[in-house]
Amino acid sequence: MSKPLIKVRPVGGVGQIGSNMTLIQGDNDTILIDAGILFPYEDFFDIDYLIPDMSQIPEPSHLVITHGHEDHIGAVLHVVKKFPKIKVLASPFTAGLIRKKLDFAHHQHQIVEYRHFDQLGFKDFTIDPIHVNHSIPETVGLLIKDTKEQIGIFFISDFKIDFKTIYERPFDFDKLIKHTKDLKRKILLCDSTNITSSTKETPSEQDLIPVLDGIFEEAKNRIFITCFSSNIHRLMTFINLCKKHNKKLVPHGRSMISYLNTANELGMIPDFPSVVRQADTMTGKEDNVVVLLSGCQGDFRGTFRRFCVGEDSQFKPRPDDTVVLSSKAIPGNEKKISLLINRLSEVGCHVITAQDKLIHVSGHPGRKDLQMLYEKYQPTDIVPIHGESYFIREHIEFANEVFPKATAHYFHNNDSLVIHQDMTIDVVDGPDIDPIIIHGKGIILEKEKISERRKLACNGSVFLSLKLSSTRAKVEKYTFHTMGLPTLITLNEDKFKRFLDGYFIQINFKDEEKTNEELRVAIRRYFDQILGYKPMTTVHIL
Repeated sequence: MSKPLIKVRPVGGVGQIGSNMTLIQGDNDTILIDAGILFPYEDFFDIDYLIPDMSQIPEPSHLVITHGHEDHIGAVLHVVKKFPKIKVLASPFTAGLIRKKLDFAHHQHQIVEYRHFDQLGFKDFTIDPIHVNHSIPETVGLLIKDTKEQIGIFFISDFKIDFKTIYERPFDFDKLIKHTKDLKRKILLCDSTNITSSTKETPSEQDLIPVLDGIFEEAKNRIFITCFSSNIHRLMTFINLCKKHNKKLVPHGRSMISYLNTANELGMIPDFPSVVRQADTMTGKEDNVVVLLSGCQGDFRGTFRRFCVGEDSQFKPRPDDTVVLSSKAIPGNEKKISLLINRLSEVGCHVITAQDKLIHVSGHPGRKDLQMLYEKYQPTDIVPIHGESYFIREHIEFANEVFPKATAHYFHNNDSLVIHQDMTIDVVDGPDIDPIIIHGKGIILEKEKISERRKLACNGSVFLSLKLSSTRAKVEKYTFHTMGLPTLITLNEDKFKRFLDGYFIQINFKDEEKTNEELRVAIRRYFDQILGYKPMTTVHIL
């Protein structure tokens, strides 16, 4: 077998939706593509997010970012802290978002901007950004070619095909075809997010405009809209409709304000000053306003949730309000959003969701879009990425069915796709590596601590502090506190005191470590007899 030419290893983002990070290696080059976060996929008890484990990554020289979604840029701070010499490359809009993140963390690192027409040159390969459509501006696929221009890898983790959009250019198939027509082997690593969707061809962002226009026309008073804050093109539609219907637009929520301000600073929203107003300048009583609420997934701290339950300090729901959910629930969030819709309905708001009208379109390809990409690019090999394991397998079956002349490959996080100099390809299995859990101010939380959090949250806790006599023979005094236990316990504290007083007579405090554990176990058993479960118990002997 000939010598490896290029290795491709996903560190995150394959077998899961989120935490996107891919390692590209040649003899002389080691680069990363994207650095994203993964939001908890189970009940992690207020964990902020997860990032890929970078402990097994050789030091990269560059980090190339494809677009500005959190699952692609959320971990940039962690990357630049671990690899201080790394050069970060991003489009102007994406660079603006990253700079805001780094500024917020009081961390300085240079971000080098590239344009869609630039070529990024390295020793072992070149990278040409290919403009694609998505639900955030300036999204690119990356065409990676060896220096002899025989092998091409088109890496396109997020995209859709939109020939009608009025906000950006269509998918740049002309450039893709021009730069790949003479390649002998063409590998496609592409998006699997919507492979199971019933929508075979993703609608255009422009298709929403007449529907939203009708909603603006019919609304009697205030309009509240929640959507993904990063969808600048959707926000531009709302600004244009506000101008048409003589309404003022009020972004409300930190992420909504941040994304809109970044776009405005780059001159992407020409009517911004004449239409947009700040929430703190409003009284909350104005009728002729459109309020954009961040937190469309119903997250607890989100502005949308606070508004729905009447906890927002600026705006409260009223019976004559129109509330538009111009987004789709991420799997797992459906119940949270449904409960919030119920709260709005109880108030008497007119609620419109994507199930009622065409007010949201995906940023990912349907099956017909994928097939069009195959036919335009003519890959010799198809490698599904950006999706859960089930999606990856479904994508392989689909590729085999509609484009059988290409070979479909399955790989997972930390597996390696190895392209050899003789243009053969191998997939090498890699180790299973758990992601890193991040909490608080970017602090790593060990996985075993999650079990402690779960027990504290579910079982409550008991804290007992003892002061022994000078001879360590008896208890002089003690205090205890319970947290998270039913009121039944606090109403019967005298019974617990009698149990402790009786138990103290029976035990010897000379071996404190042994006594501590015996007492802890006895207290857990005591509460188990009453509650049917054992609270977390801590005993402290002075």
